[in-house]
Amino acid sequence: MIMSIKDITLSAKSLWDDIKNARTLLKKGSSVNINSDAERNTYQQIASCWFESLSKQLVNYGVLKEQLEKYDHAFRSILKLSDSVSRRTSYSKQFDIIASDFNDSIVIFLQTDAIETAETDHHQFSEEVHTLLNKISDSDENEYLTEALGCWESGYLKAATVLLWCAAIDRIHKVIEKIGFNVFNSTSTQMKNQTSGRFKRFSKEYTIQSLSELRTAFDNDVLWVIEGMQLIDSNERTRLASCFDMRCHSGHPGAAPITKYNVISCFSDIVEIVLTNPKFSLTD
Repeated sequence: MIMSIKDITLSAKSLWDDIKNARTLLKKGSSVNINSDAERNTYQQIASCWFESLSKQLVNYGVLKEQLEKYDHAFRSILKLSDSVSRRTSYSKQFDIIASDFNDSIVIFLQTDAIETAETDHHQFSEEVHTLLNKISDSDENEYLTEALGCWESGYLKAATVLLWCAAIDRIHKVIEKIGFNVFNSTSTQMKNQTSGRFKRFSKEYTIQSLSELRTAFDNDVLWVIEGMQLIDSNERTRLASCFDMRCHSGHPGAAPITKYNVISCFSDIVEIVLTNPKFSLTD
């Protein structure tokens, strides 16, 4: 049963209070080891609360899987420590790891950025994505997207986003090769030479001779040139640029969350603008 966002936020705030109290209790203690069963039980109950009430629930609200794994590891260590007499500093180390960003990453995130989801959303989103996949005939790209879907269903949303962009830019590269690198190159020259209009700030000029050379070009520049080639319009380029930005956010460390709503939007844009667009067909 998925908790409501109100209930899970209250649980997270309560656990955060318990974590702060535990750190205070640890600092007040003068003994090197924790011999008191009562004190050990306090820490054990806090860790148990994490696993019973929050750990498996938070992924439904967009909390990053890597973040949850970090807390899982720390709380699991606390459970192990509480099984026997252990050093006070060992507990403090694990609680410090948790407390370093628990308030920002869990409590405040739930209050500001989490999206409440229904129990059936996971299945519904999978069906929507399968519908999009069924529109694509190319087996290689379908495999790209199938792997992306597998990552998404397993909660690896950043990995799914990276694979989605791989499918999009791979198709774009192959279509440029089909049209001819000379067309891509001459278009980039024309765009660079413009002193007014939409492309007046474009400053790149390419002399691409092979697909391997094209793959070294910055993806955002490629999007500009294919707009110049009239394969996409300005709105489509903006949407694809947003997908590329999301891919960059997913491939590099950062605090911006990637939710399943972001991923479904990315799926839709890439399928509709590129993979099922007649202008990007690889067949005559």
